Amino acid sequence: MIALTVPKSPPASPSGARARVTALFLIAVMGLELAARATDTEGLRHAVYAAMLCLLPVAANRFGLREAYLLTLCALLTVLIVLRVDAAAEAILSALDQAAFLMAFVLLLGLIQEAALTSPTVAACGRYLTRQPTGRRFLALYAGSNIMAVLFNLGTVSLIAPLIRRGVEEVAPGDPFNPVRERRQLSAMLRGFAWSVIWSPTAVAPLALMTLIPGIDRGRWIVLGLAISTLMMFVGWAEDQARWHRTQVRARGNAPAITRAPPFPIRDFAAFFGICVILFGMSFFFAEVTGNSVIFGLMITAPLLMTGWILLQNGGLGAVSRQRTSARLATILGPGFAAAAPVAVTLASSGYLGRAAAVLIPAQELAEALGLEALPGWVFLTGCALAVVALSQLALSPIMMAVFFGSLLGALPVLPADPTLTALALSCGWSLAMTSSPFATVVLLSAKATGQTGRTMTWSWNGTFTIVSVVVLAAIFFAFTGGA
Repeated sequence: MIALTVPKSPPASPSGARARVTALFLIAVMGLELAARATDTEGLRHAVYAAMLCLLPVAANRFGLREAYLLTLCALLTVLIVLRVDAAAEAILSALDQAAFLMAFVLLLGLIQEAALTSPTVAACGRYLTRQPTGRRFLALYAGSNIMAVLFNLGTVSLIAPLIRRGVEEVAPGDPFNPVRERRQLSAMLRGFAWSVIWSPTAVAPLALMTLIPGIDRGRWIVLGLAISTLMMFVGWAEDQARWHRTQVRARGNAPAITRAPPFPIRDFAAFFGICVILFGMSFFFAEVTGNSVIFGLMITAPLLMTGWILLQNGGLGAVSRQRTSARLATILGPGFAAAAPVAVTLASSGYLGRAAAVLIPAQELAEALGLEALPGWVFLTGCALAVVALSQLALSPIMMAVFFGSLLGALPVLPADPTLTALALSCGWSLAMTSSPFATVVLLSAKATGQTGRTMTWSWNGTFTIVSVVVLAAIFFAFTGGA
């Protein structure tokens, strides 16, 4: 404790008290979900569901149209399950379990982002990426966003987008070509972030699919995903060069180009790499010790890593450092933590809807009606990715579709393609959705940070790249399956 006695404070306002209660319920969901998965106790699982449901009325004042829409759909599907499904209680509990997992997971991983927000290391890495010479700026921003998303998740956008805007104006104030420079750099950032989800060990959709489709080899998935993500970097770079080569030549005469990169911050990148190693090392350690999945190990590691990282930022284990760290943790998990409720409820609702919708649709009958067994494997895999892209245009959450398709395909006796490749294809669909759907979360955040519209950043800026990516993916899946 920072102090044993404090002056008597004035009575808390209703909104402040409500924020504290909301934060407590969010913390309860995280703690109870970890305990339930560690002990596999049914009573604890029901306690998680209760905490999650109690959160809804308390945090309702923070919900917008998106949350209201999703919760209404959840209620409607629940009614349909009660009316049409024989084992209705089991189906509802299964959907609640998926919802609780996603809520706890996004909250726990968000704790790492809190530590990264104040890290000088992360800021230094971001500045280096945005100050690269013209010839390699796209590759640097794509690769940097792709890698930083592992730890920083959506915070990558919050960090890099403002640095891009500031850097463009600093190099050539008032230059008429600045909007083009900004567009190219923002597109590189968006593409790099989008294609990180197919390999990142901390991406939400892959981890959700792991619990739904049996037989997935996560190690193989990461290797294949990393290879595809790297290939897409060069596809994106080629598209960028083909589109803007003439404009780039004209722009060189109007502004001083960055001809030399800033010194490489070796210590900062080494520290960032070290944090990644600690994150994954501890995740595998806890998975091995507890006999649980790596997903569970990651969830345990997140709060521990956050605490250790903040301690290092404050100078180590000294008394002053511990005091500052305690104050920071109290701030992170205090009333301000209630701001995470809308995102947590959105993901939880998406998980619930995906699992509930899959329960209502007979998987085997649908597969027979679509003739999935007769489809070549590469056609099926490409179709999975395109289905996610198509539905994302209707403002359906990618995580909702990942859970829906994962539940649906996981219920089939035999998949039309290899389970790992099927999961990879669905996550590729999520990547494509993030460069083509104006409603993707990363697009909305980017639009807010830059003043652009979601339609401009996707359909206008990245439409061609998305189409080319689909063609490349189809060829990759053809090669993976041998055309069979």
